Amino acid sequence: MIARIDYHGFALIDAHNPTPDEVLKLSKELDIHASVSEDLKRSTIRPRVDSFSSHLYLVLHLPLFDEKNRAHRSREVDIVVGKNYLLTVHFDPIEPVTEFFNDCELDLALRERLFSVGGAEVLHRMWRRFYLSLFAELDHIQRKIDRIEERVFNGHEKELIEDISLLRRDILDFSRSLRPHETVLESLKKTGPKFFGEDFLKHLEDLDGIYRRIMVLLENDKDTLEALYDTNDSLITHRSNEIVKTLTMLALLTFPLTLIAAVFAIDAKARPIVGRANDFWIIVGIMFITVGGMLAFFKYRRWL
Repeated sequence: MIARIDYHGFALIDAHNPTPDEVLKLSKELDIHASVSEDLKRSTIRPRVDSFSSHLYLVLHLPLFDEKNRAHRSREVDIVVGKNYLLTVHFDPIEPVTEFFNDCELDLALRERLFSVGGAEVLHRMWRRFYLSLFAELDHIQRKIDRIEERVFNGHEKELIEDISLLRRDILDFSRSLRPHETVLESLKKTGPKFFGEDFLKHLEDLDGIYRRIMVLLENDKDTLEALYDTNDSLITHRSNEIVKTLTMLALLTFPLTLIAAVFAIDAKARPIVGRANDFWIIVGIMFITVGGMLAFFKYRRWL
């Protein structure tokens, strides 16, 4: 589907899941380089920046939340920007792109302010929208971490192993989508001013600042989750050791009782105590004294 806004000689075009014929038609109209036209027809694995005489070509990947899989998934958006147009091409729904397009369509003042300046300002505002939308995604991750932190100390250690592992993967995917943006921004600092002029560097500095804030927050979330993982693992190990310790103590305590019972059960001619008055209670008493002595010894050695 092709959505388009034309205003004061500038065109904002959003192509969601376009057909090859639609891409070819747009490429001819906007005089897009043939290699770029071919790339727009398919997904691109790595982010990139290519500079041509009449336009810049950017490939970005954004970590957006996938409701179906309940995790963040990298989604690609291709951007072709010239002096008097900006084209976005994507094969998955990308909310920030749709929201930006709708804002420009509905807000005349915004459209006037952006379109009158040209491609540099529109690219900056759209890219800024991309990054600002990620703070909501980071808030979503932070809430998950907070819930995990509460449960770690409430006796749910084993249940949290899977939750922590899934969130670690989620943060890894988030980071893997964003880290290449640093290279893209650095490349644009070299090629962008040649195409849009030196003022474009101010836009890039603004984007770079927001990007670094996002990466700092992401790194903090990663460190916090790693600490929670280690804490959870330590608690599981401690509880397992306590269980093993308790079972070992029980085994040590029952062994002498079994031995005493076996000794008095030997079918011998002379068996002390057995056959006397209250012999049962005497044997039980010997067992209790033995257990009590062992418990006192364990307590003295601080094994209990």
